Amino acid sequence: MNDLDDETSRTVVAHINPTAMAPREARHFISDVLSRHPSVETAKLVASELVTNAVRHGGQDAGDITVSVRPPSASNRRVKLTVSQVDHPGFSYDLQSSGHTSATGRGLMIVDAVASEWGVEEDGSVWAVLE
Repeated sequence: MNDLDDETSRTVVAHINPTAMAPREARHFISDVLSRHPSVETAKLVASELVTNAVRHGGQDAGDITVSVRPPSASNRRVKLTVSQVDHPGFSYDLQSSGHTSATGRGLMIVDAVASEWGVEEDGSVWAVLE
């Protein structure tokens, strides 16, 4: 358990329909919640990548996508993002290169590169912590 997990009362949640517009909606949600945080652009990138994966791999049949954001507090500047989908089993992470010409396959590599830490829970939720 990391130090962000015991502050659930401050978590802000959005439920997003898993359509092609979902990544855009996630970015707007992140902008609203973290408008003054120095990592807002990185958080928008991470949320967009994770929501894109949910749309692509879970789709409409897996239900709405839930995006949760734990904003920073006075004592902790870290932000935690979590993306889940009710009936989606989650993602597996493979560091294999998708190739320079591939149109897809780099989302989790991007998350890995910009997040302080990230992971996949047993329920398939994917989370990332940003400083």
